[in-house]
Amino acid sequence: MENLITKKTQKIEINDIDYMGEYQIYLLFHHFTDIATRNGIEIGLWKQELMKDYGWVVAKQSLHLDEPICYGEEIELSTLPADGTFVSFPRYYFIKKNEKMIGYCSSLWTLIDLHKRCIVLPKRVGIDVPKFDHNITLPSPDSIDIDVPLNYMETRQVRYSDVDTNQHMNNAKYIQWAMDLIDFDIHKENFLSEMTIQYQKEIKPLTQVQLFLGKKDQSYIVQGKDELNDYFLIQLTFSQRK
Repeated sequence: MENLITKKTQKIEINDIDYMGEYQIYLLFHHFTDIATRNGIEIGLWKQELMKDYGWVVAKQSLHLDEPICYGEEIELSTLPADGTFVSFPRYYFIKKNEKMIGYCSSLWTLIDLHKRCIVLPKRVGIDVPKFDHNITLPSPDSIDIDVPLNYMETRQVRYSDVDTNQHMNNAKYIQWAMDLIDFDIHKENFLSEMTIQYQKEIKPLTQVQLFLGKKDQSYIVQGKDELNDYFLIQLTFSQRK
């Protein structure tokens, strides 16, 4: 089972933190993408020669953190895939600090044709998805229900720095946009302990996205949409630092 796992160690540097000295969570998802890509190549889920025509995209993901990650600390990130359906494939991530598990993330991925912008079966493009023989499981990413009023906050445009190799808005950028809507005092007194993202429709370059925000207890819901499309929902839950 060990050969299904890809790991990396990351030292938290000064450019990785916010004004409270805490690791910016969107960077965590950049590293998740890195180790997922490496893992996919190592176990045959991805071939670099397919990059111009196809891409793995995330549909939903949920993150849990027991404690904040801060400047100067070192974390170990690891990932492995799990058995899925013909078109939906789970991938798990684990976060350790000082040999202690402090967090995890569950995600669901699909393969798309970058030209037709539609889902394709891996086997049709020469990817044989193996059977993953392990007993590690995480709950599927949560569903988000809009059960609070959402208020319009601002409109943002998808620009050059927001776009990834799949030619749409990078999944980590959604997190930056959502975190920017949260009041400074919330960030000052709390850390992000739970987050779920539902990617409802890909966001193409130069799209104008209207952002809405609602609050329920210690959680916030961020919605991105325009007049024609619902693009994403993010639920953020904060816990007080000890």
